Amino acid sequence: MFVPQDPRFEEILRLAGRAAGSGLLDKDRPRWRELCAQLLGEMKAQGPVAHQRRKNLRAPSTFQVHLLAPSDVSGLVASSIGSGGMCVQLDRPLPVGADVELSIAVDRKEPLRARAQVVYVLDTFETGMTFIDLVQGDRERLEAIAVRTLLARSAAQ
Repeated sequence: MFVPQDPRFEEILRLAGRAAGSGLLDKDRPRWRELCAQLLGEMKAQGPVAHQRRKNLRAPSTFQVHLLAPSDVSGLVASSIGSGGMCVQLDRPLPVGADVELSIAVDRKEPLRARAQVVYVLDTFETGMTFIDLVQGDRERLEAIAVRTLLARSAAQ
């Protein structure tokens, strides 16, 4: 995993700050993608089997999630989030394949609105979703949040 002594650590944090703030510049995107791919590769090499299936970075979270549709289901808190999807605890199960509309309070900015599709539901109603049609800036914003969370954990170890 990237560690504070690794020159990539500061570089990816700097780019994450841009992605989460005003947004990445076009000239920054190739390096951002490269660094995120390297971080994901290191996680896959060191982590449990669940990480080995991931195509996108994902990190633990406690963001408030509201389901806009279907409106009869209540979401509480996302347990993990990344640029490709999220896991959220619901009050009842949704069918795998169901489309949902979400409002996610990820930071002090306007809540992020997204469409997602249910990909799995556990017995506890913990529900995994993959994002559909997420715009590039929002995808990079979520990825930046995952990067910051993962690197903070790495630095603390």
